[in-house]
Amino acid sequence: MALVDSSLYQKALDGIENWLCSLGLARSQTWEGLLKQPVRFLYAGRLRRGLPQYSSHYGITPYFMSSRNILHDVTKAYPIPSNSIDRYQSEDVFEHVPLDAMISMLEEIHRILKPGGLFRLSLPDYNFDGYRERSVTNACGDIVFDPGGKGQFVDGKVIDGGHLWFPTIEMVQDLVEKSSFRGSVSYLHYSDSHGHHTMNPIDYSLGHIQRTPDHDDRVMDRPRPISIVVDLIKNG
Repeated sequence: MALVDSSLYQKALDGIENWLCSLGLARSQTWEGLLKQPVRFLYAGRLRRGLPQYSSHYGITPYFMSSRNILHDVTKAYPIPSNSIDRYQSEDVFEHVPLDAMISMLEEIHRILKPGGLFRLSLPDYNFDGYRERSVTNACGDIVFDPGGKGQFVDGKVIDGGHLWFPTIEMVQDLVEKSSFRGSVSYLHYSDSHGHHTMNPIDYSLGHIQRTPDHDDRVMDRPRPISIVVDLIKNG
């Protein structure tokens, strides 16, 4: 008898739990429930079984109900007190929201973190050759659509959940300098516009990141940054 693929089994369990929550037969996580936890780690996007953060974090998504996910849009204010979250992580999520929303999102994350709390941010690095080569550019050479980021490009706009902006370290540094996190930042992985690579050690116990040379097959043979990885600490 063939063994059931564990990833398919976990996906089925996720789907069943979401279905039961939608019927009111199981309880989805809430902000009130989160605040009762002694340690509070948040994860931007849907948490599913199989992710290393599944047992430690609570996901934030407007699309999926479960005991490990809270229904919420990450571009909106969080209905919780300031200084109430120990750690926040986002991996390859914020490129799906409008660039002009990023500063207010950074400020809201800063508000809810406890003093000394960590925000670990990782975004696709569009100074990475693999991303640039697969992307569509305009007459000026600027990226306007990445088909690998899902979505569609229609009438000059990205729709249906694709990447709405194409992060580079220069863009991220500018955002951070405009936020309350400035001054307490560690830029761990990135490539700059001149092709120089920075790969500092990452403590994955503070938040696993899949898209790095340590874990991503695309860059294991020739290690170079595939993500911009930044640790930001809330001072005082």
